Amino acid sequence: MKEEFDIVIKDNFLDKNIFEKIHKKINTFIYFHNKNHQKDKSPKGYNHIWYSRDAEDEIRTIVKNKCEKVFNKKFKVKTCSYTMLASVEPLVHTDYYLCDYQAIIYIKGNTNLHKGTGFYLNDKLNTHIGFNENRAVLWRSNNFHSPLNWASDDKSKRYSVICQLIEIKN
Repeated sequence: MKEEFDIVIKDNFLDKNIFEKIHKKINTFIYFHNKNHQKDKSPKGYNHIWYSRDAEDEIRTIVKNKCEKVFNKKFKVKTCSYTMLASVEPLVHTDYYLCDYQAIIYIKGNTNLHKGTGFYLNDKLNTHIGFNENRAVLWRSNNFHSPLNWASDDKSKRYSVICQLIEIKN
């Protein structure tokens, strides 16, 4: 599969009242450990490990509708979760076999270049997207990426909404 970027960055992605509602509660949830066995999909052979809990239907619908407007496509939501991350090593992976598009909306954490997401070309870090609250990063799921917490001196947690979308083709 050819590696090329198709990344969209949108600040103030969620309407203020929805963002504030999520921001207020996201660090109060109980998060569960999930393990997605992707050894054959990761250039370094990592398992992609994260802590999450399902987002409510209202949030799933809001994120889906906003993504449909950005890409001018119709989507079905495969998964939409609140996530808590505190990575200490790169977790380079791609999710192309799970979905067509992905979105991460940064909700709560320290504004920092190394608290966001890194995108890779030919197994090398190529592009950084820094963490900023209410920033959405949307991309085609064939892009190799990793949380960047591992590169930050600040090891605080990062809270986000992550959504995997399947394109509905007519």
